[in-house]
Amino acid sequence: MILLIKYRLFASIFALALKYVALILVFLGLLVQSFSKLFIVLDFQLNRSYIAQNLCVNRNKPQMHCNGKCHMMKVMKQEQKKDQDNPERKAENKFELICADYPQAKLTPAFTFTAISYPRIKETIYAGFFTTFFHPPQV
Repeated sequence: MILLIKYRLFASIFALALKYVALILVFLGLLVQSFSKLFIVLDFQLNRSYIAQNLCVNRNKPQMHCNGKCHMMKVMKQEQKKDQDNPERKAENKFELICADYPQAKLTPAFTFTAISYPRIKETIYAGFFTTFFHPPQV
């Protein structure tokens, strides 16, 4: 019995952890797809010396001062070609249409108010009430 409770607890924790891992992976995939050009430029900046020495098309022509920019442009064109080949990758080509047929809601008040009338009470002024202001005696 105790073993069964431990197994159920472990299974529920494992399922929750698996959901979070899946959520993080989907989120990272969306980030990589959205910021792919940023990652290309960041990779170029971090590996500039290696790209200039080994991957640059103009590495044998130092007077051009390319320093690997040609390789970065080539990679950017490849990424742009991927975007053109797969139009669903572009965010501007996405059009979402959400249609829902909800019945018209009948609005009913949550509270009902009833008017209660009270009889009016007339106030009478006391006969001994002074209508003038008190002035101290003058010497």
